[in-house]
Amino acid sequence: MGQITEDYETLADLFRALAHPVRLSILGRTFEGEFCVQDLGEHLDRSQPNISQHLAVLRERGLVIAERKGRRVCYRPADPRIAEVIRLASETVSD
Repeated sequence: MGQITEDYETLADLFRALAHPVRLSILGRTFEGEFCVQDLGEHLDRSQPNISQHLAVLRERGLVIAERKGRRVCYRPADPRIAEVIRLASETVSD
């Protein structure tokens, strides 16, 4: 098991970024494969501006990576280990 960071402020920023159901849904969808803003909006029944706002938070925290593909911007997880963090947290609240 890795050592826990002493940088609690950065860790708290990470958890604040995760502390919204739409952002968790976006991340969950990107773990299934790369998705573009339009696809995410349709899948989550949210407007493109709303999805873009949530993606901006995830980008600022380094949780997703954007890649332009023609006129579309697609996203993928910056680090697949965040899926494990979310899975463990989900198990904690399911018990």
